[in-house]
Amino acid sequence: GGRMILAGCGPYVRIPQKGRRGFMKFEHLLSPMKVGNKTYRNRVVSAPMAFSLIVQNPEAQGPTYRKLESSAKGGNACVIVGELDVNFRDAVRIPGFQYVDFSDPSKDPVTFDAVSEYARRIHKHGAIALGELVHCGKEKVPFNDQQEAVGPVETVNLAGVHVRAMTKDDMDRIANDFAVAAAYIQKAGYDGVLIHGGHGFIFTQYLSPLLNTRTDEYGGSLENRAKFPLQILKAVREAVGEDFLVELRIDGTDHQPGGITPEETGQFVQWAEPYLTSVHVTCGIYEESVKSGTESSMFHPHGLNIEQAAVVKSYTKLPVGVVGGINSPEMCEEAIAAGKVDFVVLGRQMLADPEFTNKCIAGEEDRIRRCLRCYKCFPGSPEEGYGDLPFTSEELAVYVGHCTINPLAHLPFDPDALAPAVKSAKVLVIGGGVAGLQAAMTACDRGHKVTIAEKSDKLGGLLYFTDVDIDKPDLRNFKNMMIREVERRDIEVCLNTEATPEFVKNFGADAIILATGSVPAKPPVPGIENAHQAMEVYDGTYTPGRKIVMIGGGLVGCETGLYLQKTGHEVTVVEMLDRVANES
Repeated sequence: GGRMILAGCGPYVRIPQKGRRGFMKFEHLLSPMKVGNKTYRNRVVSAPMAFSLIVQNPEAQGPTYRKLESSAKGGNACVIVGELDVNFRDAVRIPGFQYVDFSDPSKDPVTFDAVSEYARRIHKHGAIALGELVHCGKEKVPFNDQQEAVGPVETVNLAGVHVRAMTKDDMDRIANDFAVAAAYIQKAGYDGVLIHGGHGFIFTQYLSPLLNTRTDEYGGSLENRAKFPLQILKAVREAVGEDFLVELRIDGTDHQPGGITPEETGQFVQWAEPYLTSVHVTCGIYEESVKSGTESSMFHPHGLNIEQAAVVKSYTKLPVGVVGGINSPEMCEEAIAAGKVDFVVLGRQMLADPEFTNKCIAGEEDRIRRCLRCYKCFPGSPEEGYGDLPFTSEELAVYVGHCTINPLAHLPFDPDALAPAVKSAKVLVIGGGVAGLQAAMTACDRGHKVTIAEKSDKLGGLLYFTDVDIDKPDLRNFKNMMIREVERRDIEVCLNTEATPEFVKNFGADAIILATGSVPAKPPVPGIENAHQAMEVYDGTYTPGRKIVMIGGGLVGCETGLYLQKTGHEVTVVEMLDRVANES
């Protein structure tokens, strides 16, 4: 009988380290903070994740709850449940959601209870629970003929959808929609709401002078451009009363020449102070989310919004947080200690390692799986209906939340509910790349006696190239962390050991895990023997000349080509498909 072994990273187990006091190392990051009438137990906030109404889908419900609950369990002060679209006419962004009457929860008690369950799970672990409210304005893609896109001015959006200019009646209606949705979140047992005022959605569309070219009292000066966003915030505060948290996510910059500046954002926040309890500074516009940094890539600096947040903070007495490409507690500590921000907001990092905060508390920051910013978790936006992704829009909405470096992320079952191993087995893992390392760790954590057989003289497999490549420090950190994690455990590692049939037979394993990795393909092209494999650039077996032709423009070809170009070579990439990096 075969044996299935789950290659997950297992529940986080603290290994006591004598003489180390993590709370001293990150004393600013781990100190409590007053927000409104609540006390945050530390300065780590989990950014809004999941589309809140995805829990209407039975397939998505379990993984989504576990995703949100995991960072509360992981020690965060506050966990935010992602986008609740404030209406189903010109705000709803994700296809497949069923209409909800937010003004009367009793009309759909099943959805109301499902939304309330987020808050119950977050509270169970001592964290503050917020629900995010959003209206995408001109970015709306209608799913039926009862829906439309509206914005400050008449235009056509990048999806080719006609956008109607909003009237005063529209503004009153939408401000009321925000207020009603906020009251719904309050009734569902949350501690507060986060208003999405960034990323080119309705707030940015009014506040940015590039997007708002109105000539009436809602356009022109910052004071005029701020009127409708302030109307929304005032309506929300009046709907929920003084004791409910109302936090605002806002762009420090929209990264457009002539767009909004951190100083203007700071002035707006100053005007909004009577309605708010804190501010989360982000950046960019949704239409160009990667280029403008709303979801920063590995080519953006980490913490790309910290300086803008510091400017906003200089305008307000409210606690100011920052989101954007942060995967390091050292960077968090430094920014808070320097007075640039009061707290940090971590998004994708919470998928990569929801135990981030607990590991900081334990002084084990070297065990954190630090986000690669690779977009596995968020390959695209569900409402865009991409033709080049292997998903329908509905499937993509359900898929969001997987992770390259955390195999437990978004599993269809609860790994904590797995029954313990019946007996300790002798397990042989063939291959010491990251798959083999992860499988070995999981088997060991499940109570098995594990040996890794690796043919080369080092662990890490193909990720050896990260020691050379100049754009992969995070992937290199991940590889080194995985090796350290194996070394921490009672796992036998046999380097320079080829798993021949004789070796395997003599070993006498109860279970064998094959993690032998991949080898490059060699197409039957005349003269191919004169070419070199891309990975030879990194392993030192080939010294490339100045002019390079990279045959194949997949990820390996593109990334190796980029590395060569950045290190002084002239590179031409040749690809037979109609676009490069197609598998990304």
